[in-house]
Amino acid sequence: MKKKTIMLAFFMIFLVGSFSLFAYDAQADNWKVLPECIWSPAYGGGTWVTEVQITSMNTTAATVNVYFYYGGGLHRGSFVLTTALANRHSVKFSNILATIDALDAGVFTYYGRVGAVWFWTTAGTIHVTAKTVNGNYGKTFPGLNVVAANTAAVDRQMLIPLLVNSSTYRTFVGFFNTSASATYTANIYVINSTWGYVGSMITKTFVPNEFMAFNPFVEAGIGSGTYDNYYLYILPTAGGSDYRGIMCFGAISNNNSNDPAALIAYPWTIEAPAPLTTQADPQN
Repeated sequence: MKKKTIMLAFFMIFLVGSFSLFAYDAQADNWKVLPECIWSPAYGGGTWVTEVQITSMNTTAATVNVYFYYGGGLHRGSFVLTTALANRHSVKFSNILATIDALDAGVFTYYGRVGAVWFWTTAGTIHVTAKTVNGNYGKTFPGLNVVAANTAAVDRQMLIPLLVNSSTYRTFVGFFNTSASATYTANIYVINSTWGYVGSMITKTFVPNEFMAFNPFVEAGIGSGTYDNYYLYILPTAGGSDYRGIMCFGAISNNNSNDPAALIAYPWTIEAPAPLTTQADPQN
């Protein structure tokens, strides 16, 4: 009986290790990253802002610190965002970049910016959730943990689902290199429903702490037409396989109202995918 119990324990450990990359990780932790926060004028009027709620899961009061990362691997911070946040208590910021701006004594303009925001506590854990809004429109996104299940690196691919490009909708995707030392190179493909890529392969290099966002259809050189039921395949080719790789995210927006929906990236399965081939889009 004892032998069977030990074997069962080893089997459960194997299962946890084997399937740990099958879902993104947003459980409470002392590090949390929102890969996209914005404070910027909206095309057509209004202003996009990112609201943030932080909930302490500490047994004692928490101090939460914050960094802001923007293009080229540059950052501001860290700054003390809040102190004495009691266990299971929450604090909300109606415009997180404006809040950081008020904490930053340096000559730096946060208005008109978009980038990643990194929260951390010296002890204990927190939950972080964001809502990016402009008037009646908006999208929500969870704070992600800096773990392999949430990042792409060599031998660890990611996908962003539900890509669409049409007269009604457009898609943007974004990336944040969570490593402070590694530079990653990735091949990125716009994939149709039958595992063929359309347009040109996109190759991007992400320097340490790089934030980058773009329209994948434009980057791949795909012309006008209706492209639905697509996803983005992210295949890092250089930079190593450390868990602090590239966070990926996306958003689909209505061209008429600009009402967005968040697209959460998922890790690829453990087995290697079949070779990709260029395919003409059957819907165009």
